[in-house]
Amino acid sequence: MLTMSSESPASVDSLDHSDGVAAGSAGSGSHAGEASLHLRFLLPLLGFEHLFLYTIQRAQKGPFHWLQSTEDTKVGFCLLEPFQTHLDVDMEISIEDIADLGAVTADEITVLTMLVLDQDPTKIRTNLRAPILVCRRTGLAKQMVFTETKLPIQF
Repeated sequence: MLTMSSESPASVDSLDHSDGVAAGSAGSGSHAGEASLHLRFLLPLLGFEHLFLYTIQRAQKGPFHWLQSTEDTKVGFCLLEPFQTHLDVDMEISIEDIADLGAVTADEITVLTMLVLDQDPTKIRTNLRAPILVCRRTGLAKQMVFTETKLPIQF
């Protein structure tokens, strides 16, 4: 198992769109005007079993991204790079999970979590128990589901 924490060099690597995965203009439903990275999920996101293809782009300067389905433009998610915010999170990601994404090393992986947005900024939270792993080089992605209670569902 590989442990990723806020001190791990692999975990603080930001999602960079220049790693060779096909990129293009953001399409319908996008949230920013910059290039987007095309992703294919190996398994669908929980609750969205029919959707596998997405684009991702930085929503604004900082640790936030927008994940947009290309198969259903009504489906989109705000994502957070938790290690960019210096959250003290320890996630154990297996070598098999890294290999599933076509990554050679953990340095090619970006860890993202879904944000639950609210009009009241103090109620915005993220799910650390179901992070999304993205291999920037291959454009493959996978949602992990941890059963350990040390990682909160609402943080």
